[in-house]
Amino acid sequence: MAVEMDKHSLLESFSIGKGVVKPNRKVYIVEPGSIKKIFHALIEKYGYESFYLSTLIGTDLKDEGKIRLDYYVILLPEEETIVLRTYLPRENPVIDSIIDILPGALAGELETHDLLGVVFNGNPFLKRGAFVPSDLVEKGVYPLRKDSGV
Repeated sequence: MAVEMDKHSLLESFSIGKGVVKPNRKVYIVEPGSIKKIFHALIEKYGYESFYLSTLIGTDLKDEGKIRLDYYVILLPEEETIVLRTYLPRENPVIDSIIDILPGALAGELETHDLLGVVFNGNPFLKRGAFVPSDLVEKGVYPLRKDSGV
């Protein structure tokens, strides 16, 4: 139990806000520049075996002018799911890639790039067309953008 509290304390030290999503998962809202720092800190303090990135989800918040990124992280050995949430400006959605420290993030970064246009700095594998048909790529359409017309 003490380890769990330590992980939460570490996450709270980066947090600029908190919340909860169903089913009772803690959400830590952080600045975009903190995402990579958080994963570095978790690895440094607790090791690679203390967590894993389950899912990366991007959501277009058109009316707010933002794209929300939710990194679903499983804390071990508790198997507790938490969410690291950050917001990017919709007109220039750029964030540092984490694939150099968590290679398992590759698919999530590629999908979020292809469907929403988020650029993950430092990810040499970013390209269009992995998840989106070539005709939409040629038109410059990002299907999960609410103004894409798709």
